Order: sequence, then structure tokens, then C-alpha cells
Amino acid sequence: MAQPQSVWLLGVAGVAAMGLAALGFADDLRGLRALPRLGIQISIAILATTAAAVVTGSTAWWFLPFGAVLMVGYVNTANFMDGINALSGLHGAVVGTAFAVVGTVAGQTWLMGIGLVIAVAFVAFLPWNLSGSGFFLGDVGSYLLGGSIAVTALFAIGAGLPVLTLIAPLAVYIADTVATMLRRLIRGERITAPHRTHAYQRLTDTGWSHISVAAIVTLLAMLCSTVGLAVQLEWLPAWIALPAILLVCWLYLALPRLRGSQLPKPVSYVVPQIEEPAPNPAIAGFAPKRWAVFGASGFVGNAVMTRLKQAQYEVVEIKSPRLSSTVGDAIDVVKIMSAAESDPVLTGLADVLADVDVVINAAGLASPDSAGDAYLYGANSLLPAVVAAAGAKAGVTRMVHLSSAAVQGRRPMLDNSTGVAPFSAYSHSKALGEQALLDLATRSGAMQIVVLRATSVQGPGRPTTQKLIRLARSPLASVAAPGTAPSVVSSITKLAATTVALGASTSATPRIALQPWEGLSTRDVLKAAAPGREPRVLPAWLCRALISCGFGIGKAFPALSGISRRLEVMWFGQGQIAGWQQESLTVESLELTRILGGAKP
Repeated sequence: MAQPQSVWLLGVAGVAAMGLAALGFADDLRGLRALPRLGIQISIAILATTAAAVVTGSTAWWFLPFGAVLMVGYVNTANFMDGINALSGLHGAVVGTAFAVVGTVAGQTWLMGIGLVIAVAFVAFLPWNLSGSGFFLGDVGSYLLGGSIAVTALFAIGAGLPVLTLIAPLAVYIADTVATMLRRLIRGERITAPHRTHAYQRLTDTGWSHISVAAIVTLLAMLCSTVGLAVQLEWLPAWIALPAILLVCWLYLALPRLRGSQLPKPVSYVVPQIEEPAPNPAIAGFAPKRWAVFGASGFVGNAVMTRLKQAQYEVVEIKSPRLSSTVGDAIDVVKIMSAAESDPVLTGLADVLADVDVVINAAGLASPDSAGDAYLYGANSLLPAVVAAAGAKAGVTRMVHLSSAAVQGRRPMLDNSTGVAPFSAYSHSKALGEQALLDLATRSGAMQIVVLRATSVQGPGRPTTQKLIRLARSPLASVAAPGTAPSVVSSITKLAATTVALGASTSATPRIALQPWEGLSTRDVLKAAAPGREPRVLPAWLCRALISCGFGIGKAFPALSGISRRLEVMWFGQGQIAGWQQESLTVESLELTRILGGAKP
């Protein structure tokens, strides 16, 4: 068996491992986004695998793709598994020792040397990890661990050593990561969202200490390593060794269930259905003078404030309290509010709202790609109910709540019914906020509540608007044939006008109002954003196929779901029934064309 040139091997392995460690260091300091981070990992993996093929002389057709997948996969595996004390340190010690033994048996002194370096390095880290100060690897350490192990295994495979022998020490780590990712994908969970469903995490949750769980994982990795070494020594054929390793991994994955661990229920964006509410009755002679706006510093709130001041109303800006809420509590928000009559936050807001005629709630978190933390549900589900309860207590006449048409998901036709189909944590939180308000409306006495569903709102200086303009002026600008579908893109000017009109209306108002469509098709929007340019017209079947693939992959990478949805809106738009005051559109409807055409890209 040929022995690779040690100097070149050590150089390439060292550069690749340190490059990945540097990426982990940058991630620790700055918090890199998932897709750019993955792109850098893939680039390093391709370069390292190519260099490994050159140094070892491997000509196997599968070596390059296998090596790239191994490096990227195992770097992330080591990062995912670095969650309890001693686990990563012991893993580095076991794998490094296994590589050293394999190198000794095969006469590959370079492998023996690198294996010992890996083992000693991570054994040396253990006292720091287990001390009272509690040092952890972090991304920089886990990337170094995963990168050094993966690139060493890759070089050894290129040198002709059995693949099963070199993958065996990694089998338990790989099994835990792959099983967890697949399960989360099947259950429709976002694999990039924080969780505690790895087997080692579930075992610690059953009462076992970190050291106990780390010891179990280490012993099983040693057992798999022994089976892999038996393949190299030709004591076991691969067809027996592989099932034996898989059996060890299966027993490990079954341990949490045997210990009584139950997985959390799959993510379900359920909103209990309620009856369609009757419209708010007319208020003859209603002439509101004093308005209050929550979220006045935000994009929508600021536009509403400007509109109110132009109409010479007296306006009070109110800073929104930062609330948090679990999903379960958000669903039962009405019960919470019933028990919170004397809550100091609610009482304080009621005092501020004294003598206010109309309250506008434009506050909330606009995070379409959010994984759904307690602050998202606090801002979008609980806060509207708190504002409504405070308004009712203060004697406010009407409340207008700014919601989102996203609550109805990807349905073909948006309307003003209580029927919702949330498909993300963001749309779910907004839908729960709507339902809480509609439930509270029946208990709020004389105060009227109106929910206004905003569509894809654009305005000067808004980042999403700038992105839309850049897209419209790029070669990617396109629509699905024939390009005449109605677009949900709308103007901040019309949304602010509609909000104020609902607040001041003397006639009957709907409990749920839909922002008026501004008359533009998908083609019209792109032409308005790029005057003089015609967008490409793509076959509708091709667009649908690409969007379906995007949403499928988006279950693993949420950012891709957001991109897919934006493409769907650009290509197919979305129909909607006539919105509030649809029949009385004024010159303000031309604002959307002005905003898109007049803004700088």
C-alpha cells in the first residue's frame, strides 16, 4: 500500500482543518447566516478533497463527491453533537486513537501520527471542559474537531484503507445526527431551529448526568471502532461488520425511548376555528379627536402617525411593552387576559389610554422566517390582546389592529373571513393574535375592534422594496404565463389611509378588513419597478415545479421557504376579494407605481 507524501498531506490537512476552525471562530464572533456559512464549508471541502485526490493519487470516480459530503457533513455533525460536558473531548480521543491504531496496523505512519495528535489534543481539553469554569469548544472547537477528523479519514480512504474501517469510529455521531435531521424533516420541523431531540440530549433529560451519557456514547464508538478494525485485519467481512455497526447505532438511538423519553409533538400551526363575527355597528356622529398609536416608530406605525398628523388629529405615541408567550399560552390568551385584570402592565396601559378615542396597534415582530420564539408570540399574539383589554378598560371607542394577509397562507383567494391557514410561526402568531381580538371583542363592552389584514406593503426606503426594485431591474425579473394575475404588492400610503379611515368611520365596519387591491398585475408591478423593461414570461408549469421543490427543501432550510414564497408572489401573485373601500380608490392608488418607479435601486 502506497504511503502519501507526509509533508504535503500534513500541510493540506492542517490548512483545511484550520480554515474550518477560522470559519467557526467567525461564527462564534459574528453569528454567520446559515447559507453563506454552508457555502464556505462546501468551498473548503471541495478544495480539500481535490487536494486529497492529488496527494494520494486516488482515481475513484466517487472520491470527490464522497469527500465533499463527508467533510461538510461531519463538520456540522461535530457541531450538533457538542452539547454536553466531555462528549466532544472523549469523542476526539476515541477517534484519534482509532486512527492511530489503524495507521499502525496498515503501516501508515502519517495516520498514526495525526491520530495521536487528535487524541492528545482533545484529551488535554477535557480538564478545562470538566472544571468548574466550564469551558466549551464553541463553533471554533467543534469545527476543528469535525474538520480534522473528516480530512484525516478522507486522506486515509484515498490511500486505500477500507472505508468502513475509517467511518466506523464516527458511526454513532453520524447516526444520531442523521436520525434527528430526518425525523425533524418528516415532522415538518425546521432543522435549523434550536431543539433538544438528539439522542444524547434526550438521555440527559431522563436524569442521566453529562458524564454518564458521554461515557455511553464513547463506549459505543469504541465498539464500532473495534468492528471496523476487524474488517481491516480481515477477521470480519464487511457484510457482517456493517450490520453489526448499524445494530450498535440502533441500540443507541433506542436508549432514550427505553428510558421513557417522549418526543415533543410535531409542530402544528393550528388555530381553533371560531364563528364569523357580525360587523361592528355604525356610530352616528362619531368624531374621534385623540388617537393612540402602538409601534409608531416602525414602518407601518410611522406612516399611520404621518397620516393622522396631516389630518390634524391629536396623536399619542405609546411604547409597546416587550411581552413573551409560549404557543400554548398564545392559544389560550383570552383565558390569560381574563385573569389579568389587575396586571400592572395592563393597568398602566389603561391609564395611558384614558381619554383616547381610537387606538391603533401597529406593533409586532415582522419576522416571516422566524423559528417562533416566545417574543414572536408575545408581540404578535399576546400584545394585541393586552392593548384591547387596556383599551376596553380605559373606555376607548374603537381599536384597529394591523395584522397580515399571511394568516391565510398560500390560498388562491384572500378574503375577510375567520378562515386561516398559517404555514409558519410568523403567520401562526398573527393568526392567534387575530383570534384573541375577535374573542375579546365579545367581552369588551362598547369598544369596537377591527382587524386590518395588510398585504405585501411597499414604501420608500424599505429594504424589501429596494430588493424588489433590484430584482425587477435584473435579468431574473419574470412572471408565470400569462402574467396577468393580480399582485398582492401594495403601498404604505394606501394602508395608512385605510387604517385611519377605519378608525374614523361612522358607518358599520367589518370585524376583519382586507387591505384594498391596488389594481396591478404581476407584470404591472415589475414594469413599474423597472420602467421600460419587460419581464420574462416563463411557463407556468415550470414555475410551479420550482416553487414546489423550494418549499420542500425549505423544510430543512427556512430561508429557502421565504425565497420560494417571494418567487411565488412575483410569478403568480394572489387573488383577493374587494377590500375595505375598494370601490372608492383615489389617486393614492397610484402611489404604488410612484414608489416602485421613483425609488433608487
